[in-house]
Amino acid sequence: MISRDEKSAPSELYDLLMDGGWMDVLQQHPTPQVITKNRKIIFINSAAVNLFDGINIESFMGKDIIELIHPLDQERIFLRINALTKQNSQNAPTKIRINTVTNKIKYIISSSALVQIREESIVIATGVDVTKLHKMEKSLKESEDSFKRLFENTHDVFYRTNGQQELMLVGPGAQRLLGYTAKEVIGKPASDYYAHPEERQAVVDAIIKYGEIKDFPAQLRHKRGYVVDVAITSKVILGIQGEILGIEGFFRDTTEEVNYRKQLIKLASTDELTEVLNRRSFFEGANQLIKLVNRYSENCLLVVVDLDYFKEINDRHGHLSGDNILKTIVSLIKESLREADIFGRLGGDEFSIIFRNCTLSEGYEICSRTIKKIKDTKVPMPNKEKVSLSVSLGVTPLTAEDNPFVLALARADRALYLAKTKGRGCFAVSPLDGGEPFLPLHSEWQPL
Repeated sequence: MISRDEKSAPSELYDLLMDGGWMDVLQQHPTPQVITKNRKIIFINSAAVNLFDGINIESFMGKDIIELIHPLDQERIFLRINALTKQNSQNAPTKIRINTVTNKIKYIISSSALVQIREESIVIATGVDVTKLHKMEKSLKESEDSFKRLFENTHDVFYRTNGQQELMLVGPGAQRLLGYTAKEVIGKPASDYYAHPEERQAVVDAIIKYGEIKDFPAQLRHKRGYVVDVAITSKVILGIQGEILGIEGFFRDTTEEVNYRKQLIKLASTDELTEVLNRRSFFEGANQLIKLVNRYSENCLLVVVDLDYFKEINDRHGHLSGDNILKTIVSLIKESLREADIFGRLGGDEFSIIFRNCTLSEGYEICSRTIKKIKDTKVPMPNKEKVSLSVSLGVTPLTAEDNPFVLALARADRALYLAKTKGRGCFAVSPLDGGEPFLPLHSEWQPL
């Protein structure tokens, strides 16, 4: 409560403030209330004293209200108070900082109003402590800023779909990775951006089945048309009733990783010089093919290729020239191969081919053409001499009974030996019945 002498308020104003007991109501009000005249405090309730961490009411009486405001907000509050007039008697709520008696800074939402009492002007101000809320807002803002920086700058791309698998949110990284802006893809089916749209369903099925996936491999298509390998980490978004609301997660570019793995596989499976399969990989492919032959009754031919006079060429012209001849031979043979055929280097100057879906008659034609093509090729040496090329071939059918593969390879080797002993530059055939190999052009053998 305030007294006339202590507070030096005009007698009429004091009497009016005390009249009717409404001052007691303000005193007991739970919301901080302060009344000032010419910025001097003439009334403050207990809630306001607590707000300023004060001890008693008397310590605040007569103080300039501006002194309780944080220095950075004093000018703004000064202008707000001076702006109050009869025509503009209320100030909208605003957040300000105050300095408490204990030198703490608090945040309050304050509003004020100009009141005329018998030609005397007073300002009634109220404030609500929002310090905790401010700290929460600040923390939330910092979290939002951190998420925004992460969202905008992360190398991975964040995405979210709705229940219909339409894209609802996509990070800016999508433009860097796929060439599309977020505006271009929002509302579109996620499957539209897969290299093979049906792959999206496989991703969705895996997420629904397990609840989430991690580093799931997939291929997306860049706006320019090329394929981008990605790894997807996502989880399903469920509603209160367990219904699927959508999917969200990240995908990252794994193109370099995939290409690196492919290179490692190629290095492990490919002959470094000729870039055809090495012996181990050729044998693996042959054994896998035998299983398919058993299942689908596919006609296949095994051909063993041996370069004629290769040692003499190496001895005379050097290993670099020999390597060049090996690569030339391989290039010529590849011209006769189809995509499904298997071609590998068994070692040294010996190679092997498996012609798939190929009858003996077709094999005869291919072998004849290949031998002629190689004979017609001359390779220049460093001394400007041109070396003629020649190969001998051993041929045998490859069947489901050739398990392990070395059974067929042994037959082909016997045929190759015959071709080498009968003049080279030709091919011989080993039949399946265990009979002796023969030269088709020097027998009554007829193509099947």
